[in-house]
Amino acid sequence: MFRLAPVPGETTASLICRLAARYGLEEKTLRSSWEWRNYPPRHKSGATRADAEVLLKAAGRRLLARLCGVEQDMLARALPSWEQQDGKLPAAPDAEPAAAWRITGALAGPAAFGCRLCTARRTGTAVQSPGSKGADSTQRRRRVTP
Repeated sequence: MFRLAPVPGETTASLICRLAARYGLEEKTLRSSWEWRNYPPRHKSGATRADAEVLLKAAGRRLLARLCGVEQDMLARALPSWEQQDGKLPAAPDAEPAAAWRITGALAGPAAFGCRLCTARRTGTAVQSPGSKGADSTQRRRRVTP
């Protein structure tokens, strides 16, 4: 199992995408671990919106934390929509990990989707590579891998 820490201000959708890449999976393969209640928001052209966000029921949040190899409180501090609730996610006891798509700005305000470096740059978070001493992603962009 890998350990993948979220970048503060990152979307849950971005973290799932990065997690899939870490495990060498297609994003849709990893997303099949959740029971989806709707489809990603799309533009009129049919393309998925870049600001699409994922809301998870409690079982879904536990699953994501296990897959990331981190505690849920770390995800709660970093992911703006972590504790958000949604009517598409029933309040009944959740035996299965369930998820719903929403638009990020309507849920949690500013957040960022992308690789680790892009997310860090968009949220103003410093990213350190192993062996660096405080360098951020703009200084060491080519040496840090997502």
